[in-house]
Amino acid sequence: MHFHISVVDLACRLPDGGSLFESLTFAFDMVRTGLVGPNGIGKTTLLDVLAGRRVPSAGRVTRAGRIAYLPQAVALEPAASVAAALGVADELAAHARIERGEGTAADVERLDGRWDLPERVARALGRMGVGAVAPARPLGSLSDGEVTRVRLAGLLLDEPEFLLLDEPTNHLDRGARAAVHELVGTWRKGLIVVSHDRRLLARVDRIVEMGPLGLKEYGGDFEFYRRQRRVEREAAAQALAGAEQRLAQAKAAAQRTRERQERRQSTAGRKTFKRSLPPIVAREWGRNAENTAARLKGRHEDKIEQLAADVETARRNLPAEHTITIDLEHSRVPARKRIVELTGVSYRYPGAPHAVWPVPLSFEILGPERVSLAGPNGSGKSTLIDLIAGRKTPSAGEVKLGAARVALLDQKVSVLDPDTTVLDNVRRVAPRRPEHEVRILLGRFLFVHDAVLKPAAVLSGGERLRAGLACLLGAEQAPELLIADEPTNNLDLASLEALIGALRAFRGALLVVSHDATFLDDIRIDRDIALP
Repeated sequence: MHFHISVVDLACRLPDGGSLFESLTFAFDMVRTGLVGPNGIGKTTLLDVLAGRRVPSAGRVTRAGRIAYLPQAVALEPAASVAAALGVADELAAHARIERGEGTAADVERLDGRWDLPERVARALGRMGVGAVAPARPLGSLSDGEVTRVRLAGLLLDEPEFLLLDEPTNHLDRGARAAVHELVGTWRKGLIVVSHDRRLLARVDRIVEMGPLGLKEYGGDFEFYRRQRRVEREAAAQALAGAEQRLAQAKAAAQRTRERQERRQSTAGRKTFKRSLPPIVAREWGRNAENTAARLKGRHEDKIEQLAADVETARRNLPAEHTITIDLEHSRVPARKRIVELTGVSYRYPGAPHAVWPVPLSFEILGPERVSLAGPNGSGKSTLIDLIAGRKTPSAGEVKLGAARVALLDQKVSVLDPDTTVLDNVRRVAPRRPEHEVRILLGRFLFVHDAVLKPAAVLSGGERLRAGLACLLGAEQAPELLIADEPTNNLDLASLEALIGALRAFRGALLVVSHDATFLDDIRIDRDIALP
């Protein structure tokens, strides 16, 4: 049997009459596909439709094969068991009663012949690296990474032909990410994964880009996709330059023709005056000259109009540039300046039996160092950030800040006031900058024209991050220490590249929490501080 998921003329419209996508026609076969595209383009909605969780507004979906879907956000009760998260709590209970000799006909029917279910559960959990987790254990006792691995194990139980994964590595520590990478890398059936995790996308067979014009296939992994996009951009830029050159040449030719015709009409007028031609002849000459001029003018105008349309088409075909350009030399700090110094720092939450870290923390950050704060989920990274940023006071030890200005880019981008526009948010932190300078600054963070007037509350994840960076780095006094807490979560690839460009340009000290190893390499981290 040929397993596949196919869509024909698929459309999804919003309640307000707008649409996420229209007339999608595409086929997903038994290959591993990375689905990429800007935030808000409809990737998650498409997965919901493919999985049968959402009915499209128009079009047809054909599914041949079993599908298992890992949505991005699922509310799970902490008191629920691992078996419940796997979707087999009732079946395992029935199996246990049958083994004790207490089973009923209903238990046999519920088990539906799956007598090896406990062994299959153990294999699935083991494959995801959580084989030691008992099915009866409550989810609330697991880390976020362990819960995600359990959910992935649940997908494997029915041996599906297709896995659909929506941002499966978001909020995961490096160990959990590695387990997801291993699953994708070893999967030999159909898979569609929405992700900005470039190490995960390096393990797929092809990239499919979702854009305003639909779905476009690139027959290789993420690096192949990047190269092809670069080639396309260069070709599109050349096409635009050629179209603009042809338009300029046509305008120049029209101007020369117009000037030549005016000279001819002027010469003809003088000859008519000198020859004293009869008025009827003179008028005929004049009409002929005007008709000729009008005909030439119309011909040139038609050509210019067509070439102007070609320029506009070439401009639309040019992929958007997502590079933040801003001079941050003024953020530079002296090489040996002590920016952060921790001595014997410990913290214990009220009512907790133990401190967050088994051993008090002592370290320092000097000058423009780029430091990654590493450790598994639950190791206290956010607590340490709060201590350095002054939002918490240590239970023991001392935190000294040599940086006069500390900026925090947290996951919620709380530096933004959601009730005001992007423009007003920056003006709040840079009140002495003239408005035209603020607009120029925002343009460098990819907010142009009316985009600066958007309320912060309606921004996408990538836009929120860029607006937050503009506030933090565009303030009248740039920070000496910038702390970024999981800044890549929920970003599309274009916004991720913009973030990388901005952090590379920053010249102060940088403290970053991220489980994305590729991102840390891209922003040129100097060293890790590992939490126990």
